[in-house]
Amino acid sequence: MKKAFNPDFLPIRLDDQSLIDILRRESDARAKLERFNSMLELSIIREELLMLFSLDESVQSTKIEGTQATFSEVVESEMTGKKNVDIQEVDNYVEAIRQGFNLLASIPISTRLFHRLHKIILNNARGQNRSPGNYRKIQNFIGPSNKIEDATYIPPEPKNVERLIGNLERYINNEYDDHLGYIARAAVIHGQFETIHPYLDGNGRLGRIIIILYLINNNILTNPTFFISEELERSKFKYYGLLNNLRNDEPQWREWILYFIESTIKQANHYIEKLEKIEALYKELVEYANQKNIKTRTVNAIFKKPFFTVKYIQKEVGVSYNTAKRYIDGLVETGRIYPDDKKKNKIYRFYDLIDAMR
Repeated sequence: MKKAFNPDFLPIRLDDQSLIDILRRESDARAKLERFNSMLELSIIREELLMLFSLDESVQSTKIEGTQATFSEVVESEMTGKKNVDIQEVDNYVEAIRQGFNLLASIPISTRLFHRLHKIILNNARGQNRSPGNYRKIQNFIGPSNKIEDATYIPPEPKNVERLIGNLERYINNEYDDHLGYIARAAVIHGQFETIHPYLDGNGRLGRIIIILYLINNNILTNPTFFISEELERSKFKYYGLLNNLRNDEPQWREWILYFIESTIKQANHYIEKLEKIEALYKELVEYANQKNIKTRTVNAIFKKPFFTVKYIQKEVGVSYNTAKRYIDGLVETGRIYPDDKKKNKIYRFYDLIDAMR
């Protein structure tokens, strides 16, 4: 019978060459993140972009866990109010990011924060009956079936969870010095959290939110805007494989940390490219709007919600229904906005923005 795995306490130990290799790549990753941060801070649609990137992360992170909702479906549900379990899970993730960021001002990254975010993640979603907001009291496992003998990984026994989490909390709050940079430490934190697997469900989603909160808490980022889940989802089996390589008597931390840093660099490149495309699209539409006497706030509104109705524009821009309709009809003429074929309550779709986010 397979046994539960109990990881060593943090900090980890690395040889000098591994430490040098990691620090060198971390320096490259920091430079990329600083460029992305700077571009975002200077953007005239910064607030709109914050919302788009948070939503994109929520779709990507839940996708790793098997959720099927697409970015387009989630955006459309905001207008129609129609939701299924997959969309609910994405919405929960967005809310957990928002609340986690706000709570950093008053709560350290700790069990108290984990429990509050865990409840949000499982709210009215799959796993809602699996002790939301509480560490597990029974043995869990990861595997292709519901039989523990088929498990690919059996996390620590429940009696060891709080002790291991206590050690992780001290590491998160920088009580140990291991000479690693904050991105490498985020990799260690994520790897250890997923190895402990302290909850019956939602560990992956919460673990990926902790990454962003840790980087914000240590001033690597200023807002919840940079997320690594899209890159992890691209190489999902490598992600899981390298996590599993931490779960033996000789955990391969060097390989995991370097993979995490490389994923950060790749994701930063993707985000910089997305930002450039979105900024160009915004400038083009604003220029057109100015020519047609359409308020710039209309363009800002559709960058906030790329699927929208006349009533939404009316409220966001602060104009009459007829004026909002005129503004939208003007934008439809650009060939970038497409209405559906309903006679009432039409939903207009800004596909170019959706494509840029993809």
